[in-house]
Amino acid sequence: MDRIVAKGSILLMSIFLLSDAKQRGEDGVNDFEPLIAAVMAGKREEAVNESAKLLETGATPEQIVRDGLTVALALLGPRCTAEDFNLLEILLAGRAMMYVIDKVVQPRLQAGTSMFAAQPGIVVGTIKGDIHDLGRQVLSVILRSATYRVIDLGKDVEPEAFAECCAKEKAQAIGISSLITVTSPTIRRVKEICRARGLGHIPVVAGGAAVRQASAEYLNVDYVARDVFDGLNYFLREVPPDGSL
Repeated sequence: MDRIVAKGSILLMSIFLLSDAKQRGEDGVNDFEPLIAAVMAGKREEAVNESAKLLETGATPEQIVRDGLTVALALLGPRCTAEDFNLLEILLAGRAMMYVIDKVVQPRLQAGTSMFAAQPGIVVGTIKGDIHDLGRQVLSVILRSATYRVIDLGKDVEPEAFAECCAKEKAQAIGISSLITVTSPTIRRVKEICRARGLGHIPVVAGGAAVRQASAEYLNVDYVARDVFDGLNYFLREVPPDGSL
């Protein structure tokens, strides 16, 4: 039941954001729909070109993020539960968002500032014993698209490394990815190590095919994400970005 409600909430938010972006275009302010479509299609060069057109018509970098990229991100959410869901499609769309941020938004911010510098840091990695990459890469890109500061440790990561990185980077959360079930005992150690180092307050989230059916109690984590957007929604609730650019 909770999952159905969550899907409905995401869909309603998507409809509202898209309608708002469309209304802005009809009002003669700016039309963000071509940018949204390019991002969702994973066409990064086209997305940059559409962003440049928006800047020429008076849009600000902040509006490109708020009315373009954020809308595309919200619209991608429901695709995670669709029968034709394609992980690569989500990854390409996320990379298109980051391309716009790197090529259009970031260069136009005040010199010496970063879009991500003041945002909450999230440490992500594929746990020791697993060398799969794609799921973690998608998570990293989607979190960055949501303006989080992401520290990606890569694959086959020792449980101690998550806690060490959190302390060093002053990160506020941990995301663990795994596609094989034998890693469960190793995942359980991450929270234990965090507690031993005085980082027990750091939310630890696990996700991936291997852990999707497991409980948070079994894995000794704070949350088990059903998919990348479920994980994103958890982070948005627990460690929300401050909203400033």
